[in-house]
Amino acid sequence: MNTEKKTLDVCLTPALIENFNTDNTIIVIIDVVRASSTICTAFYYGANEIIPVADKDKALNYKKEGYLIAGERNGEKLEGFDFGNSPFEFMSTDLEGEKIAITTTNGTRNIETVSKHAGIDSKIVIGAFVNYKVLQNYLRSSSKNILLVCSGWKGNVSIEDTIFAGKLVEDLNRFNQYLPTSDAANHALIIYEQAKSDIFGFIMDQSMRFKDKISLLGNDIRYCLKEDATNAIPVLVNGKFINKQEATGN
Repeated sequence: MNTEKKTLDVCLTPALIENFNTDNTIIVIIDVVRASSTICTAFYYGANEIIPVADKDKALNYKKEGYLIAGERNGEKLEGFDFGNSPFEFMSTDLEGEKIAITTTNGTRNIETVSKHAGIDSKIVIGAFVNYKVLQNYLRSSSKNILLVCSGWKGNVSIEDTIFAGKLVEDLNRFNQYLPTSDAANHALIIYEQAKSDIFGFIMDQSMRFKDKISLLGNDIRYCLKEDATNAIPVLVNGKFINKQEATGN
């Protein structure tokens, strides 16, 4: 294990990504509800590669190339798409070896934004509760710095992504491998400390986005908060995610 200390920081929304040095950094993109959880789940059920696209018409073009396509806008499945953005739609052995293009209201656009600001020798990976343990091991095995990027919602901060970042900060700090670089990690940690006894209840009480949608999204949110439901480590390589669950973070 590399004993030299690395930096660990949190970007609370992609709108702030320009403020961070991302050289020699693993950038963890967090969109707990639902894009991050859905991508991890699709890999767990056999998908071979997943291409995130911001534009729905571009996603439709991938269908002509033999891709399955997934898409939603404001929580609703897009017409003509094979899937929406619920992780439950991907829990099928029919995904074995399939290629998927996905477009979402928030998550895939933020992946594009973050990708444009990736630094020298950086890596972009997907983080969620559903791949929590393998993600933590992957990060700890790396000699790179870590930046946790919360997708938030439409340019603003979101409760659920901040909670996840705070939990990961707390757990990684136990190993005394990391140096703080800003107040944002402490901010996320404070929110997590308030929420950790009942994360689902906290989100439904405090999120302006979800508090009135328990009947529509409650089951999805509960699944998205389930730790270690998958063993996927989605890594962005040449514009597409591949599953590197056996790889180290170097």
